[in-house]
Order: sequence, then C-alpha cells, then structure tokens
Amino acid sequence: MATILLLHTALGLRPGVHDVADRLRARGHEVTVPDYYEGHFFEDERSGIAHRDAHPEYFETVRELAAGLPPDTVLAGMSLGAWFAQRLAARRPRARAAVLMHSVAPPRQEWSGVPVQVHRFADDPWIAPSAASALGRAVEASGAPFEDHVTPGHGHLFTDPDLPGFDAAVRDATIDRIDAFLR
Repeated sequence: MATILLLHTALGLRPGVHDVADRLRARGHEVTVPDYYEGHFFEDERSGIAHRDAHPEYFETVRELAAGLPPDTVLAGMSLGAWFAQRLAARRPRARAAVLMHSVAPPRQEWSGVPVQVHRFADDPWIAPSAASALGRAVEASGAPFEDHVTPGHGHLFTDPDLPGFDAAVRDATIDRIDAFLR
C-alpha cells in the first residue's frame, strides 16, 4: 500500500477531506492529512484563496511536512491542495504519484517523471481544460503515465458530502481509481 499526503481545499480541513482519507485508509493506505490552515474554515473558495494569499508560509509548511515523509510518498490534494501537491511533485522525482482532485495547472517547468492522476468535472469553473492537456503532455514526455478522469457535469468539489457539488457515485469512483492507480 501507499503512504499518501492528502492536502485540503481552500475551504480548510473540512470533514469531506477526512472522509476521502478514511476511504483510502480502508483500502490499506497510510494517509496523512495536515491542517496547514491552522483551524481556519471558509464558506467559499475565494475567501479561502484570499486567506492562502495572506499566508505564503502555508506552502513552506506543506513542503516541510512532505520532506519529513518517505521520498516515495504519494502527493495528493483537493482543489488548492492539488495545486500544492502538483508543485511538490514537480520537484520530487521519487514521489510515487501525484493525485490531483478538483484542480490541475499547466506545468511551470519540465516534469519530474512522477505519474499523475487527475479527477475533475468536465465543466469546472476553476479548471481550464487546456491546463490538463498541458500537464498531460509534460507528464507523458517525462515517460510517466498520466490519467485524466473527466466526469460529465458542472461543479467543483464533488468529493465533499457537505457541499452542493457532491456526487457520491463520482466520489466512490474516484476512490476506486486512486486505489487502482496506486497498486
């Protein structure tokens, strides 16, 4: 099984993040879920992003936490946490994989060779489809596998049971795909 660092959304460490972590633990994975927002919660993504912007030290906190985990740790995240996970994976070539839920960005540099799996709605207001394509090309050019799981529909945080975009079937399929990708 895998060691996974699961990073939360801009809304903070909500119960929905723990739900995903618990589902991965039930599959035998060891999951670390840090609260890099230090207990702060937000009702909307823009407020959470503004909070992150006011605290640039949060990424350094995440980087230090990741440095204390085994080199082959899976770097996973949800929305803002996926953005952090992608940035970490770009500079951590021994990571087992990067799992990006609800977010993907074009690479800032040549990709590190880390396999990547993306989970997103076809129409997500926070994701440009060209970003997924750009990352996919970079990952595959590095020789690593890239999976882009696009679910038909509109929304953003489909894995969080307490939010309007939640879809239990999509969440469950996401957990199945992550587990299969890591085996």
